[in-house]
Amino acid sequence: MKQIIAFAVAMLGLAAIPALAQEAQCHQNDQFLVIAQERVDTVGADFIIRSPAQGKIKCVYEINEGDEVLDNPDDPLHFQQLVGQYLVLTRSTGPQGNIVIYDLAADLLYPPMIDVGALDDITVSDETITYWQQLVRGTAVNCPEFAEYTGYGLGAMIYEERRLRSAHGDGLGNRPDRLRVAAIVHRALAMISTAPHSCPI
Repeated sequence: MKQIIAFAVAMLGLAAIPALAQEAQCHQNDQFLVIAQERVDTVGADFIIRSPAQGKIKCVYEINEGDEVLDNPDDPLHFQQLVGQYLVLTRSTGPQGNIVIYDLAADLLYPPMIDVGALDDITVSDETITYWQQLVRGTAVNCPEFAEYTGYGLGAMIYEERRLRSAHGDGLGNRPDRLRVAAIVHRALAMISTAPHSCPI
């Protein structure tokens, strides 16, 4: 009996131990320092944005006066890249999500300059941020392969390649001649395939 009580007390003690905080990750260029820390109790990360540090830095998630902070616990954001003045994030709890881009040099941080449904195929360089934006559901009118997909119990979604010229911040370009269709589970939007197809709209 004493052993059972001791075991129960030990288990309660373990349950009372708080979850350990994740280590912060620091990302810096010549314009900004972003400190990211994964959350313990919810999905996603919190972010501190400040001016770049001079010399070596201690990578600790501590909010200082003058910092910009992204820390909505209901927003499952994940770090992708810091490119010049742009902070590239994704929002996702599953196979599909959004690309979220903040212009850190803007007078107002909120709302993000881009927040759209997209594939996780994101390419970042010193010149551009390239991603595939969700446009419309595939139909028999805009997608020749629609009958094939629905015959297998799948649906279709059409994506368009978009480019943000990150080095100059002078707007978006798009490539309407290059479309991608992703096969998705019907009604569920769970990604099955992202092979390119020719489904012009």
